[in-house]
Amino acid sequence: MIFTLSLIFAITISIITVFSILRIVKFTRLKTTWILIGLGIILLAFGQVIEIYNLYYKENSKTLLSIFIAINCIVITVINFAMFRISKWLKKLRKTEKEKLESENRFQLLFDNSGDEIYLEDFDANIIEVNSEATRKLGFTKEELLNKNFADLKTPKYTGMVKKNLKIVITTGKHVFETEHLTKNGKVIFLEMSSRVIDYMGKKAILSIGRDITERKDIERKIASAIIETEEKERRRFAADLHDDLAPLLSTIKLYIDLLKKGNFNKISPQETIQSIDELIEKAIVSTREISNNIMPSILQDFGLIAAVKDFCTYINNTKSINIILDCEQYKLTGSRIEETVLFQSIKELVHNTLKHSNASKIDIFLESNDDHINLFYKDNGIGFDVNDKTLNPTGLGLNNIVNKVKTINGLTMIKSEPDQGMSMLITLKVK
Repeated sequence: MIFTLSLIFAITISIITVFSILRIVKFTRLKTTWILIGLGIILLAFGQVIEIYNLYYKENSKTLLSIFIAINCIVITVINFAMFRISKWLKKLRKTEKEKLESENRFQLLFDNSGDEIYLEDFDANIIEVNSEATRKLGFTKEELLNKNFADLKTPKYTGMVKKNLKIVITTGKHVFETEHLTKNGKVIFLEMSSRVIDYMGKKAILSIGRDITERKDIERKIASAIIETEEKERRRFAADLHDDLAPLLSTIKLYIDLLKKGNFNKISPQETIQSIDELIEKAIVSTREISNNIMPSILQDFGLIAAVKDFCTYINNTKSINIILDCEQYKLTGSRIEETVLFQSIKELVHNTLKHSNASKIDIFLESNDDHINLFYKDNGIGFDVNDKTLNPTGLGLNNIVNKVKTINGLTMIKSEPDQGMSMLITLKVK
């Protein structure tokens, strides 16, 4: 009786197990394997039914015995095959878990060792993770930052921009913008932030990478300051030219016109007065043309860089103060462009600098162009200077103005000089 009850209990457990397997099948990727296991359990239950039948009807039929043995063989085969499938899947799962762990370790390594500040924030701008660079730059501990909102890090100028930028990131999935962070001791850090929506711990979060652009901002301010200083210098020179050259001529013309108005011809005749006025007007016209040409040479606009440089070099050579050798055979560009204006201004500045400071007797100027670059090489044989001498003020030599002008159009400069070895400069500009 106890044996029979045990078999019935085993059959009941088998049926319950089959129903449990059917429920699991809906959620697992190993559907076939679980179905095979379920089939094996059903076959085991069927074998137990045969046992009960044998027990009550006392039949020792070879047929029933053969069926029972066959069922056991099939069950063993099915279970082994299912176990093989599960083993294979577990091996693949272990490999996946290992790759995931390695990937997470690589991410954590990059996260912690990045030279940029990295933040994870939720959709309310609450900080949920930061890297060590962020704590180092801002001076806060990790725990302090994890208790802050992104708005708490901003300068007053950018606090109101947090919600606006957050909305753009959530709406478009990514956003790049500039911002300012305040360190714990009140220092301002300029950052270029790149933010995007990612999946994090089963939820959506925002990954923000902040690149420190404080140095770039300082350089931009210095360039802007140098440009303003250069413009002011040009204005002062223009005012001086008007005051020293044109104003005296116009004042003298006015004196002669006053003589004509008053009819006072005791010392000079009307004809001489008119002739003097005519000569003075001609000088005023020439002076105006020279002043205008210094501001923006018409030959540069009308005929291009090469014609303007040749004309300027010829003018300097005619003074017999220095010998300029110009090689521009490799320059093939045509048409007016900002690069040519900067190069012409640089050449004039370099020549004037050589004449004023170097005691040189010779200048070599080489100009060439290709599809996307312009190169200017300038060299004199003057007294030179030590480019590594920190006490030397490049602005006093006029070189700083050239460097900053070239920087404004993303060009590159290289200066080489040594005492008694002359000075050379290479300027490279990208053609737009």
